[in-house]
Amino acid sequence: MLILDPGGTRLKFGQSEGGEIISAGSIPWNALLDAGGFDWSREPALEGGSPGDDHHAAWIIDRPAPPAAGSDWQARFLAASKGRLTRLVALDLTSDPGFEIDYDGGFPGADRLAAAVACHRRDPEGSFVIIDAGTCITVDLLSPGRWRGGAILPGIGLQASAMANAGLPILSADAPGIWNIDPGPHGALGTSTQGAIKAGIPWATRHSVESVVRAFLDIDPRAEVVITGGDAPHFAGLGGWRTFADPNLVLRGGALLLNERCP
Repeated sequence: MLILDPGGTRLKFGQSEGGEIISAGSIPWNALLDAGGFDWSREPALEGGSPGDDHHAAWIIDRPAPPAAGSDWQARFLAASKGRLTRLVALDLTSDPGFEIDYDGGFPGADRLAAAVACHRRDPEGSFVIIDAGTCITVDLLSPGRWRGGAILPGIGLQASAMANAGLPILSADAPGIWNIDPGPHGALGTSTQGAIKAGIPWATRHSVESVVRAFLDIDPRAEVVITGGDAPHFAGLGGWRTFADPNLVLRGGALLLNERCP
C-alpha cells in the first residue's frame, strides 16, 4: 500500500506492508509541478503497481494541500505514475483513531493525529509529547486514551524565508535538518547580523519548543518525547529528556490505521 502525506514544502510517500513502512521518500512540490522534474522510476518508495493495473490506489493522509502544492497536484501525481496508479483515496484519521480527541470545533490536522496513532499503537498505555518539526512545528500531548491538544509554531525554514523576504540575509541549514547553532547561552548572543538571525530563529525556536515540552511534562510527567519531521535533527537531545526519533512517524500512523481497516 502506498501512503501519501502532502506536507507544507514537499510530498512525502511510503510503501507499507502489514502496517510497517518498508520504504519512504519525498519530492519537493516544485519538482512535481514541473512536468520534467519528477521521475517516478527513480523513487524506490514508489515501486509497485503496473501500467494498466486499474485497481491500484494510493492513500492520502487527509489534510488540506498547502499552497505550494497547486490545486491539481493529485492529477499531476497520477499522470506521473504512467498508469501505475488510477486513483487516490483519502484516509480519514478522525474516525475512531483509538483514543479520544480534545478539540474545540472540528479536529486537529490529520498529520498530527497520524503521529499520535503511531505512538498510541507503539504503547497504548503510554504518554507522549510529539514534536513534528516541519514547515510548521507542532508539539502535542497524548496521554493514555486521550489526545489532549498542543501548540503550533512557525518552522525554522518558514521563519527564515519570511525574514529573507523582508530584506534580511538568508539563513539556511548546513545539511538537511541541521541548523548550525551553539545551543548553550552564547548561542543567543549574535555578534553579526547573520549571528543575530541564528540567535533569533533556530536558537530561539529550539528553546521555545523546549519550553512547550516542559509545560506538557508538567501536565503528564510520564510522557516520552518523540521527534519527527524534516528538522527533527535540530531538536535532538532536547532538554536531556528520554526521546526517540522516527522520521516516518506520520506515514507510519497512516499505515497502521490503514492496515487495521483493510488488513
